[in-house]
Amino acid sequence: MTVTPLDDLTRQRASQIIYQIFPERFAIGGGLNSAEKLASAAYEVPEAAKCDWDATTLNQPWGKQFFGGDLDGISDKIVYLTDLGVTGVYLTPVFSAPSNHKYDATDFFTIDAMFGGEAALLRLIETLHQNEMSLTLDAVLNHVSEFHPWFLAALAGDAEKRDWFTFRDDGSYLCWQDYGLMPELNLSNPAVRDVLYAKPKSLVQHWLARGINSWRFDVAQDVGIPIAQEMAQIIGEAYPQAGLLGELNGFSGSWFQAGGGFSGMMNYWYRTAILAWLAGEIDAVQMNAAIRDARAAYGLKGLLCSWNMLSSHDTPRLITTVGNVADAQLALAMQFTLPGIPLLYYGEEIGMEGGADPDCRRPMRWNEAEWNHGQRAWVKQLISIRQNNTALQYGDVTVFGDRLAGNTLIYLRATEVPGEAALVIVNLSDALLSAKLLIPYSHWYDGVPLRDALGAAPDTKLQAGSVQLEIAARSVAIYEAFEPYQNYTFFKPRNR
Repeated sequence: MTVTPLDDLTRQRASQIIYQIFPERFAIGGGLNSAEKLASAAYEVPEAAKCDWDATTLNQPWGKQFFGGDLDGISDKIVYLTDLGVTGVYLTPVFSAPSNHKYDATDFFTIDAMFGGEAALLRLIETLHQNEMSLTLDAVLNHVSEFHPWFLAALAGDAEKRDWFTFRDDGSYLCWQDYGLMPELNLSNPAVRDVLYAKPKSLVQHWLARGINSWRFDVAQDVGIPIAQEMAQIIGEAYPQAGLLGELNGFSGSWFQAGGGFSGMMNYWYRTAILAWLAGEIDAVQMNAAIRDARAAYGLKGLLCSWNMLSSHDTPRLITTVGNVADAQLALAMQFTLPGIPLLYYGEEIGMEGGADPDCRRPMRWNEAEWNHGQRAWVKQLISIRQNNTALQYGDVTVFGDRLAGNTLIYLRATEVPGEAALVIVNLSDALLSAKLLIPYSHWYDGVPLRDALGAAPDTKLQAGSVQLEIAARSVAIYEAFEPYQNYTFFKPRNR
């Protein structure tokens, strides 16, 4: 296999494990319960439904049900996050807004009082950094709330602010997916770009200066490739370590082929393929091709810096989608071993359930009696395996599964260092996979033994460029090489 050299920043980004939190639903700081927290004046908003932490998220005003989660609650749970093994946190929007999701901002420069204000954000940044964890915030460059002062000024006849939006002659205006409550910003106006990202005191640069590490940008298709390119150039000069990641629910190849834009994308492509394969909607031919297609179109660097996700605040939860723990664990194994940064949606590690939005945004369960402890142990094991194998962090990928008959996904991850590799086999058939696989990789030498890091599949070894596989039905193996001899080593320094 051909190995692509990587820069240190790409390696660092690719080695992350990101944990996504919907701040309103993760934890309440200061030892308060929902009733105590929701008594705050911050929650005196029209149509607000103030809920107990254990109440349903359904049958309430969309975007207006509040449970009381905040940023200090996240800081209070840092031991939980470090024990799990995550290296960074991604928060959905935290800026002032009338909703619980905050994708309808009224002020990009103020942290919502519901979440504790700017002081709470700075405390969280300090806590995360003290624990060597990063923070990614969520920005919406495409639209704002209908109550944003910019839009209210435009409606009142302010000519300058009117050009910050797109009004028609009849008084109507462009808005996100026809939601009038979310008017779209006119990104062709340089003044708008200045306040969003181009100037030192802009939204993007202001919060990077306050200590956050990276940004995730909502609805990348509406932001557009030229904006992403300009922003990346400007931010790259001022904050070269900052990651800029775009959301696109689909295949993101064009965003990387254009060059110079987002450093990574949310890899919904993997999610679509994995869930369709587990559901029997596609076969192994398409599954293997999907991994190969992403590598070809995203490029190794783009693929490694994208987020591998199986669920989010916008989708049903994993266990609800696949219907059983066994398939959920197969999906997680793929998420943590395919090229890219695993993005773990809060509560997936304990088997939380939930349908489509808003049901996928249920409050985090902190009563350990409600946890699926086997699921949590599986996630921790996958994180440990990944973080102890550089090939699984930033190795290139070669797909082999469609070379065998049956319903199997197989891929090899390998770095430029000879012998740093991992072979992943997912057997989705209902029968034992018993087959010899040819592996066109020169640095697993004849006789090199392989051991399943998950401890389930039997040991095997290289035999002149091939391995004999014996993989149980509907199971996964992650094979790694090891040195079996006391006075001999396969991987000599001179081979490197």
